[in-house]
Amino acid sequence: MLLCSHLTAREVKVHVIDENGSPVAGAKSSIYFVNARHDERRDGVTDINGVSSANGSGTNSFGFIITKHGHYQARVEGLSKDEDHDVEVVLPRILNPIPLYAQHGGSATAIAFPVQNEWVGFDLEVADWVAPHGKGKTADFLLRFKNEFKGWSSSQKSLEERIEMHKDFYKRIKKEWTMEEFKITAGKWEGVMELSFPGEGEGVFEEKRFLAYCPLKLPHLAPEEGYVPTRSSVVNGNFSPGREDIGLFLRTRVRRDKQGKMISANYAKVIGDFRVSTPGPGGFSLAYYFNPAPNDRNLEFDSDKNLFPKEKPGTNVYDP
Repeated sequence: MLLCSHLTAREVKVHVIDENGSPVAGAKSSIYFVNARHDERRDGVTDINGVSSANGSGTNSFGFIITKHGHYQARVEGLSKDEDHDVEVVLPRILNPIPLYAQHGGSATAIAFPVQNEWVGFDLEVADWVAPHGKGKTADFLLRFKNEFKGWSSSQKSLEERIEMHKDFYKRIKKEWTMEEFKITAGKWEGVMELSFPGEGEGVFEEKRFLAYCPLKLPHLAPEEGYVPTRSSVVNGNFSPGREDIGLFLRTRVRRDKQGKMISANYAKVIGDFRVSTPGPGGFSLAYYFNPAPNDRNLEFDSDKNLFPKEKPGTNVYDP
């Protein structure tokens, strides 16, 4: 108790706006000050200007949760206990959630690159490479991956011991040991992944407004313009999780009339970046939402209506 009595009271002020920048009045706010034994919580409601504030002290950190009917919630954690905070948060409205093809990233959706240093198409509606490398029919984008072995991650003596252990393991599982397999396990790798698109006008758009604290992390609609045709990344080490604080929009399947005017396109959004692994042939995973309806830029997902079959790995997607 003596410790708490010497803590400095701090103010946390939250300015709540919707996706158009308008103040959100009447939103419930729960501002909390984390302590070792118990948290101090201050409940309130945003005023006509969308503002709610509270004073308190904590031994660890501060945070808040903002909710309002008809909006997606905001949850912010880890604010410093050593200063006041004046934070603006976006509370997007729930507008028109629709069925989409949606999958989360990670090991459940990871897929190996079928060839090295060649362009291969990927079908977002099937979540697989296009034929002959997979079951896909339409290339929504193209990937090219080049991977190089850069040496060993162990000293010579340690390396020899690891080789013997690896050989013993393969002997126990009755599998033939090869140096190439061992390189995948113990080597250092560097990979370069390039992204491009098969059609003119197709491309990728990096969205600057990414709401990490909200279920709806990107705008409701894909942008109409601003897509670029290429993107690349270098992977140093065995795995690159990709940036998690960005979002991407994709424009694919562009069709044009005889005069070259674009008459239809499909849209998708990616949460985070491409996650790439480098050992051996390499692979990637992607958290994305794809709208199969041409010219529909709406990418607000109804989590009860995933167009992928339920038994497909990675389709338990709950964020919109």
